[in-house]
Parts: sequence; C-alpha cells; structure tokens
Amino acid sequence: MDLSNLERVSETEWRFEPRVGMRVPAVLYGSETPIAEMDDKVLEQIRKVACLPGIVEAAYTMPDAHWSYGFPIGGVAAFDPQEGGVVSAGGLGFDISCGVRTLLTGLKRADLEPQKEKLADELSRSIPAGLGSTGRITLDEIEMDRMLGAGARWAAEQGYGSAEDLTRIEESGCMPGAVPKAVSERARATGSAARWARSARATTTSKSRRSRQSSMRRPRQRSA
Repeated sequence: MDLSNLERVSETEWRFEPRVGMRVPAVLYGSETPIAEMDDKVLEQIRKVACLPGIVEAAYTMPDAHWSYGFPIGGVAAFDPQEGGVVSAGGLGFDISCGVRTLLTGLKRADLEPQKEKLADELSRSIPAGLGSTGRITLDEIEMDRMLGAGARWAAEQGYGSAEDLTRIEESGCMPGAVPKAVSERARATGSAARWARSARATTTSKSRRSRQSSMRRPRQRSA
C-alpha cells in the first residue's frame, strides 16, 4: 500500500480523510511495515465502507486486514439505524464460517434463553467449520489436482453435494482459470490432502445448507 495516501496519526494509527463520496474517514491500525505490505484493495474496500449510509465516526481496519468480498477482512464499522444505517448479511463474503444469514423465525429471546446451549451445540454439530487438522478423506496427487481444479464441483461429484447446490454458490464453487499446479509443494504439505478435501466438502455442504434455509425463509435483509 502506498503510505503517501495516508496521514500518520501515531506509530500505529493511519488516517485517510473523506473524499469522493466517503461520509467518514478510514482509519487503519498497525505499524508501518504491515500497513505498507497490505494490498491496495484493503484501502479501496474500506473507503467504500466509509461511503455507506448511517456509518458512525469512521471505518476501521485491524493490523491483519486483507481484502475480501465487500468489507476487507479485519474491517470494522458501526451503523446508526436512526441515520438510515445499513444491515449487511454478507459484508465480508459468503465463505465457510464467514458468511452470515438472517432468518426471521418469530422466536423471542425468552424462547431461546433456556435452549441456547443445546442450540449452540446443534449448530456446531450440523455446520461444517473446518475444525481440526485431519479429515476422513485422503487424496493422492492426481486426485488433489482434480479437487483443486474443480472446486465444489469435485465435492458434488464425490457425493457431498448436488448439481443444484452448485447453482447456489458464488461462481458455482470454482473460480475460472484455476491452475492446481500453481499451488506450491509447501502449501500442499502444510494444508495436507485431507484438509483440502475436508475444506471442499465443508464448503459445499455448508453453503448449500445455508442457501436452502435462506430460500425457505426469505430474510428481511438490506445488503451493502
């Protein structure tokens, strides 16, 4: 990131003053080295957050910020409903355990309070979240390349989803131009074949489950 675009407030605070539609400044936290190493997309995205209706005081980023789908990962913002503040159910994106869904159930807090521990346990059991370092699936190099190249389609072909599920996933679960061989040996070794496979499986099942829930009960949702 070009630091000349930012005003240095302190050793760990950097400020981008409002311009071109921004309602509030963007404030980035971090020492000089991590801020300089951030992708320019981080500043671009947090500037867009600062343009949203009802935003309060400033749009912030944490020292580990990196660019994402809408907000940068590590981005923080508060919105005042009395000033037309927005509600975004997917500000950061819709990846596994990152997306948020809003469902109108009609339940009150008093209804959930006695059941909250059981509810949390059931949500944890039902929604794959990539916990742990190993999985039940192991892949050889050939099959790993197939999985890396096909993304969620590979998972569906293995029986962990359906063709209909793919239509509910951004870019059908696979970005165009994927080159499996571009994944380094170090990354393969660090991630392990089982972890890559579990991730593909969890992404498909989690996204399709949440999408089906959303389609059954249309949320009242305003998106950024």
